[in-house]
Amino acid sequence: MRTHAWTLLGALVVAGLLSGCVQDASAANFTVPEEYGTIEQLVADADVVALVQAGSSAVDVVDRVPYTRTELQLRKVLLGAVAKNAGLAVTQVGSASSPPGAGLSSVLRDGHEYVVALHRTAAGEFEVVGPGVWRADTLGASLTLYTAEPSCVPAAIPHVTTPWELEVELAKVKSVLDTSVIGRL
Repeated sequence: MRTHAWTLLGALVVAGLLSGCVQDASAANFTVPEEYGTIEQLVADADVVALVQAGSSAVDVVDRVPYTRTELQLRKVLLGAVAKNAGLAVTQVGSASSPPGAGLSSVLRDGHEYVVALHRTAAGEFEVVGPGVWRADTLGASLTLYTAEPSCVPAAIPHVTTPWELEVELAKVKSVLDTSVIGRL
């Protein structure tokens, strides 16, 4: 009986850690992403910031952790450089049936447009930098941060913005970080 009680208590503690803004990497068995307090910090770790449309995806499970690989169609490069007509894919922790925890972007959905900050892991392969991505509304006039836990994202990273405001913010970041390339295919 005691063993059962300790097991139950341990499970509740792990569940509590995973549901809050802070994650325990050993409990989840994957690397917890770095915390970002500003767009400058987010972009400093990104190789490219782009407007993309999510396409088909596939899920692989490694050590009971789902990873979703989504094909991306490049619409516009906002910061960084990507080869014209390059095939792009992003791999994220989680799946549609097993959403990612706090501090991670929600899994990209087929057919939706997003502004994403990406870190290159291999040729044409990327991972999302930061706690979320901005999903475009149906008309593309508004961008909303798409994340597993919006309350955990600092206010300095815009939760709702417009494409124009985000581009202005990225231009400021470009000058602060002295990034040499902006919007080049």
